[in-house]
Amino acid sequence: MKNLILLTILLFVTCKYSIAQQNYYGVQNSHRKGMINAMMNPAEINNLTKKVEVSLFSFNIGLDNNVLSVQDIIDDPDVLENIFDDVEGPVNLRTDVSVLGPAVGLRFNKWSFGITTEIKAKADIIDFNPDLGSSIIESSNNDNYQTIINIPENQRVNATGWMEIGFLAGRKILDTDFHSLSVGANFKLLLPGSYTNFGMANINATIIYSEDEILLTDAQGSLNLSYDERLENDDDFNIEDDLWRGLSPSGLGVDLGVNYMLKRDKKAFLNLGLSLKNMGSMRMGNNQRNKYYSMNIPQNEYFRTDNLEGSIEEIEQQLVDSGYFNISNNDTEAKISMPRSLSAYVEFSPAKIFQVSLYGQKRVSNENSNFNLSSADLLVLTPRLVLGKFELYSPWMQHQVSGLTGGLGFQVGGFFVGSQSIITSVMKNNNRADVHMGFSLGFGS
Repeated sequence: MKNLILLTILLFVTCKYSIAQQNYYGVQNSHRKGMINAMMNPAEINNLTKKVEVSLFSFNIGLDNNVLSVQDIIDDPDVLENIFDDVEGPVNLRTDVSVLGPAVGLRFNKWSFGITTEIKAKADIIDFNPDLGSSIIESSNNDNYQTIINIPENQRVNATGWMEIGFLAGRKILDTDFHSLSVGANFKLLLPGSYTNFGMANINATIIYSEDEILLTDAQGSLNLSYDERLENDDDFNIEDDLWRGLSPSGLGVDLGVNYMLKRDKKAFLNLGLSLKNMGSMRMGNNQRNKYYSMNIPQNEYFRTDNLEGSIEEIEQQLVDSGYFNISNNDTEAKISMPRSLSAYVEFSPAKIFQVSLYGQKRVSNENSNFNLSSADLLVLTPRLVLGKFELYSPWMQHQVSGLTGGLGFQVGGFFVGSQSIITSVMKNNNRADVHMGFSLGFGS
């Protein structure tokens, strides 16, 4: 148990330095409409700037947490020893990576179509209890230490990767010199990679640390552990060959969107959009193991956790033999729900050289469920200077986990590079680190 908890803290600390969201906040509301815009809202494929849009590559890497900033560590190298002392609520961390491969969009009169390829990866800590973290750190500094843990919510450490192949279709319902109305859909084949979840719920326990042993007493709770069984044998697990399970489709997803545009001089004056994203799920392969552990250790009875050793099967047998744990397997439940969200935006262009956009996203799935992927609630305000093919934008985001951040980026034609947090990183302590970049080409008018 202690090793699993220490793994949780290790993931938190190492991710803090790794700079690792799938949406391209800031650039996705660009004045120039390309495949990035169509993936934000599939109805935008009807508004492509060029008749043919080809996205060669794009990537977005982001990390958000609610505890530490890089400046905290620079100011106090020993801050990790007291990392949980001043934390009032659950610890959260979100790392999201998106790599958009070749993508093509075609506009035909009232109809538009597109194909996309994208690889995504996530590593999250969801509602980690700070009292548990404090007890682990305190136990490493003291030979004799006792703590009482009460964790009613389900706290998770979760990591996954998958690939999407999207087929977009859109149609203009109304199109005049003054306004237009469009609808669109993105139908996605989901190709799962690897999925790992460690979830603890309804934990009540007294943990006793001493120089020679670690004891649990008066303890109840449940644990979910889901993982790829190939991870148990390092010799047979080849990351390049095995991680993506042969790129076999094992799920379906869909995004739906609607878009309204008010025009002035045949150019967009006001652009509104609404989309429901990531509906669907993917089933992991036969190698996925899904285990449930229940614990019941009466008061004045003790279970020694530091004696647990060996393979997963050997440790499980030791738990069962103690009489304090029950273990059940249900591999058929390894069906992962996508991070469903509802998003809306408005783009306002009062002058030819200026645009301002407001983008909002709300999660509509329960991220505390062991088989739901997470997505963040957020609001992004982005003013933009437009000088022909050159755009300078500054996204300001209120993020569910990291709070307020401000960034800067630029776009020249189909090339863009920027960050949603670089300004606040320079000005003050910042709990977000990210970067995005991409390049696309357009042909025709």
